[in-house]
Amino acid sequence: MGAADGSVYGRHTAQVDGVDVPYFRGGRLERYAPVVYLHGMGPSGRWESYHIAMGTVTDIWAPQLPGWADGAPPEGVSSVDDYARLIAGLLSDAGIEEATLIGHCVGGWLAMRMAAAQPERFRRLALVDPLGLSWDDAPAVDMAALDDEAFATGMFARLGMVATADRTGFGTQWENVRQGPEFMRQSKGRETLSRVADGIGDAELTAAVEALTGETLLVWGVMDGIAPLSQAERLRERMANARLAVVDGAGHLPMAERPEGFNRIVRNFIIGLDEDVPNVTVR
Repeated sequence: MGAADGSVYGRHTAQVDGVDVPYFRGGRLERYAPVVYLHGMGPSGRWESYHIAMGTVTDIWAPQLPGWADGAPPEGVSSVDDYARLIAGLLSDAGIEEATLIGHCVGGWLAMRMAAAQPERFRRLALVDPLGLSWDDAPAVDMAALDDEAFATGMFARLGMVATADRTGFGTQWENVRQGPEFMRQSKGRETLSRVADGIGDAELTAAVEALTGETLLVWGVMDGIAPLSQAERLRERMANARLAVVDGAGHLPMAERPEGFNRIVRNFIIGLDEDVPNVTVR
């Protein structure tokens, strides 16, 4: 069992309520429930290292929200809740009766919506810097009011020049975060989000989180300026069976800024392993 097992995947498309839903599926068929990974604001359209890490131990489904990457949600999909119902429908059509949900950012919002609607089906959640929450003492960030500089500062723990892997071969190259593909994807995703959500404070969802009693892992970048750490604390207080893992040196994208630690956290959650992870503090 190793990375080779998790690196094998296929690209598929299913039709749900007349909408084409593309998804990746890969990994191993193990004793653990299937894992559904719901992407964040800026989908890469690739099978990423965190998919591989999860795929070393179980079956991974990674839907791509229809129309999200193009900024054009399909007809009949006009809200986050519509997307949540679409993904739940995909799993129903595939015969998946129970699954672990792991959702980042917008995907975390969807995961909470799905679990609130069907708690007996989605009993285990990993929420990674999720959106959709707002309290008086931990309000949602008004992303529409953020200029590019403020958005980048909220998204990344470190701006400026960083070393990135050369996707055309071996080695690394210097890249300006503000001009890199990750920032561009997140910016485009912010535009898409504005089309399906009137702000990112979901009052109905915020009121419902106390009813989510399944095992929950909260993963949060300590420097997240999009979903502030204060929200993580409020969420942990209100969820009966949640623990919080705070990732040092990360903003809203711990899987990009601290990939080794993030991959271990999510893999350990799937298999029920409790161990210390470098640069991660469990509260």
